[in-house]
Amino acid sequence: SSPRDSPPRTSSHAMSRRRVSELAKLALGTRASACGVAPSLARTTPLAPRSAPGVVAHRASTSRTPSRGFAADASQGPPKPHPDGMPRFPEVSVPGALRAADYVGTGAFAMTGSLLAASAGMDAFGCTVIGTITAVGGGTIRDVLLGQGRRAFWMEEQEYLWIAAGVALATFFGWERAKTTFGFKDDDYWIEALDALGVGAFCVIGAQNGIRAGVPVIAQVLCGVMTATFGGAVRDVFVGRPTRILHSYADIYATAAAGGALAYIAARTVGMPPALRIISGVGAGIGIRVAADTYDIRLPVYASAPARQKAAEKGDKRWS
Repeated sequence: SSPRDSPPRTSSHAMSRRRVSELAKLALGTRASACGVAPSLARTTPLAPRSAPGVVAHRASTSRTPSRGFAADASQGPPKPHPDGMPRFPEVSVPGALRAADYVGTGAFAMTGSLLAASAGMDAFGCTVIGTITAVGGGTIRDVLLGQGRRAFWMEEQEYLWIAAGVALATFFGWERAKTTFGFKDDDYWIEALDALGVGAFCVIGAQNGIRAGVPVIAQVLCGVMTATFGGAVRDVFVGRPTRILHSYADIYATAAAGGALAYIAARTVGMPPALRIISGVGAGIGIRVAADTYDIRLPVYASAPARQKAAEKGDKRWS
């Protein structure tokens, strides 16, 4: 037979090279499919040779996304707070001062709550719990009602729990000694002043939370009232006394919070800058609260003899 009619001989070396080539193409196609690239396109795309580091470096530099690590975040600085918000910690600015006032008000509410619980005969744990509820309970109720997956603010900002619990516990163990050593009294004016500062700060912060949540104006005002007063309302239920914001045995309280929240919202509506909004709201809340305490301003009760007698029994001196 002619050599042309006989099958060509293929050396084992050539078969091995062909087999290796097929396996390489198969592996490349599998990798391309996993990365979302068409296998046919991957097979026809030449690979950069290992001896060309410039090509590899260029490819890496063009395909790499910008770094979002610590160095990049540090170069950008801390995030700016929302116009209707505060910086994370106190700083030298009006919003930063609002954060500081928030801390002071938290401590003041915790102290008065602990003293009221102590007068009701509660132990150290009970006074700490009631003081903490008084300080952070209003904001907790506000966050729950606003919903939208929100968690209570103190779950992210744990310093509020430490301030409230620490002040309440310190008040329980140290107040009587402080009265002996420094001459403090349960009704000292500086306590009322710190309480008024807390009302002014809390009502503005509550209104800010309502604004950021996008609720209507009336709900924004209620957010301010809840933040400033609902912790005390829960406290009164636990200690078994009439809820202060619902009775006339003490001067107005929720009204002051509503006035501060309304002042903040009105300042925002007319286009005042954030600093002036905060000053307007906090100033209104403090002013109404101080005026109520100074001039014994109370809301009217129902105009009947039994209603006025009940009010007198609860401490309303106007009818006693």
